[in-house]
Amino acid sequence: MAAIEDSPNIGKVLGQRLRTVGIDTREKLEAMGDADAFRRLCARFPEDACIHTRLALAGAVRGIRWHDLPRDVQADVTRGLAR
Repeated sequence: MAAIEDSPNIGKVLGQRLRTVGIDTREKLEAMGDADAFRRLCARFPEDACIHTRLALAGAVRGIRWHDLPRDVQADVTRGLAR
């Protein structure tokens, strides 16, 4: 199993927060999906309810840097979030 920080876009701080909400491996994040992981994070850390965290998780689940997400995916996953 790969450590959560081995995922693209997941640094030390976000990795620790994910661990706090029970997501400690890349495989768990992929199985849960980025939308559910984001909801879980925001319930525990409301300050993480931002566009950058959402994009980071979407990219991590797909195994790519969030900057490389197609524009339509970026728009879809961030719909309704404050810019």
